[in-house]
Amino acid sequence: MTIKWFESTTTTKFKNMIDNIMRNTYGVLTNRCSVEDILEQYTNEDAMFYGNPYEITVEDIDEVIEYFENTEEYEKCQELLHVKSDVMANGLTNK
Repeated sequence: MTIKWFESTTTTKFKNMIDNIMRNTYGVLTNRCSVEDILEQYTNEDAMFYGNPYEITVEDIDEVIEYFENTEEYEKCQELLHVKSDVMANGLTNK
């Protein structure tokens, strides 16, 4: 019984952590917030991002898009596709 509770809790914590990582990255990619804003929100905790938020790659953006496809948040996917297009066209990174 204890093992099932541990596995369930661990899985939930892991899923929440991944969700926070992707939402942090989405916020920075779409200029809704800065890396510094995210860091301030996580006082005494580790703020995490998918990849390096200062040097985001097209592959990183694709992974974030895939995450939001899986959560069926298609508006976010659309926005990220625009960001990806800008990065590809201009060689931009989020700095």
